[in-house]
Amino acid sequence: MEEKERFDIDKELNRLEEINRQLAQEGISLDESIRLYNEGTILAAKCKEHLTGVEKELQIINSEQ
Repeated sequence: MEEKERFDIDKELNRLEEINRQLAQEGISLDESIRLYNEGTILAAKCKEHLTGVEKELQIINSEQ
């Protein structure tokens, strides 16, 4: 049985912040901007998916009380 990799939201949000800083820099190439943008959109979607799952878990816990 394969163990599911733990999602580290703090690590991913820190990476998104770093991507944002890099994209704000002057002199960044178009290719690098596109690569960073793509990475950022993928990370943002993963973070949103994770947070939605956490929100659903909290709703279940709250409804049981």
